[in-house]
Amino acid sequence: MSDTKPDRILAEESDNPWVKLILWSNEHPIRPAYRWNGFMKYLVEERRARLESLNMTDERRLILMQDWGVASEQLERAWSVSVDELEHAKNLFPIDTNFSQLLPNITIDNLIFRKELSFAGAFFVRPISFKNCCFERPIDFYGANFEQGAIFSGSEFSETVDFGDAQFRVAALFDRVTFCGQINFYWSENESNLLANFRKAIFEKMTPRFHGQKFHPACDFHGVTWPKIPERKGQKKTEDIIEGALLDQITSYEFIRTQAENIGQLELRKEMIRRELACRAELAEPSFERLLRKAYGWICDHGTSIGRPAWALFGLWFVPFVAWLGWAAQEAAVTTWDVFYHTGGRMLPFVGAMPMLRSTPSKPYAPRRMCCIFSAPWPRSSARFFCFSWPWRSGSNSACRSDAIRRRFDPWHFPPSPRRI
Repeated sequence: MSDTKPDRILAEESDNPWVKLILWSNEHPIRPAYRWNGFMKYLVEERRARLESLNMTDERRLILMQDWGVASEQLERAWSVSVDELEHAKNLFPIDTNFSQLLPNITIDNLIFRKELSFAGAFFVRPISFKNCCFERPIDFYGANFEQGAIFSGSEFSETVDFGDAQFRVAALFDRVTFCGQINFYWSENESNLLANFRKAIFEKMTPRFHGQKFHPACDFHGVTWPKIPERKGQKKTEDIIEGALLDQITSYEFIRTQAENIGQLELRKEMIRRELACRAELAEPSFERLLRKAYGWICDHGTSIGRPAWALFGLWFVPFVAWLGWAAQEAAVTTWDVFYHTGGRMLPFVGAMPMLRSTPSKPYAPRRMCCIFSAPWPRSSARFFCFSWPWRSGSNSACRSDAIRRRFDPWHFPPSPRRI
């Protein structure tokens, strides 16, 4: 199936009456949300009047009022628009519109907003959808109230977006959203529960600020692309800017890490630890400590990589293996498997090797087999329980081979003095 997004059009070219209402509301010189909230209050009052005229019980009427967002106490305290403004807002909708029933889900999808928008303190009494929209200028949702949910899936915020002190009564969807500027979700009062879905979201330049928020266990951060760690390149003009960006990221990662630990999302916590350590390594002054922090990141990606240490161990074995293999090529009594075994024994300190010889009249002291003995914490009497063996090929130069095996290619005893077994 194709995942291509629908084509976007300019908001000014849209025939959607809700889009026209947004653009008209933002023409207010002082408070753009004043016109929006005033029209929402008018719709709620019309809806309430219709519900009161219906023949139903008070309990049923209250349930419908809560379901349709009619029972919002904060919206009741909002200012009403003037008669002229209300008439202008009505003219944005088709002539046959029944405003007593005009509380559907608000759909504003596949649009490009090139002007700065402000929904500060706005009320959304019904679910609102901004799917696949592009906001080219800053957008302000500070103190907005989303009573029935908000959908921003697949949208793009080119500049700053502010959700500070915004209330999400239902889970907000930010999946596959691209944030190019600063993102604020902070809560200035007591802790507030945040329920949001950021699956596969992209934070290009800055890490979101969630201070004051308490993550709901259903918060989803799977597949998130976090911003790159700023690098200090020694340029005096940008040194303070980069240092400030690193400190901001460290603060954000620390808070997200604590919240991830509280809700049991260990993978998110591990990622935040890794990024926090990477920022601290970049922030450290040039010193031996900075070198150690950098090396820790190179070797194991700040404790999160399994492949890097495995390759490092393989390199520790492979380099001496190749070196000893070049020497063994000149010795007829030493095979490639001998080199492989003994270099592997050197890489694992608890593995030892010793030859087992048997004497026969025709071939005195012919090597019979080799045992791999776990000799560190166990006595040699238990070696037969922790070993594996294989037959060795016989040859005329068995004494030399036994001597080479006994020495186990120890560089501190090479070359040995000639001797016979």
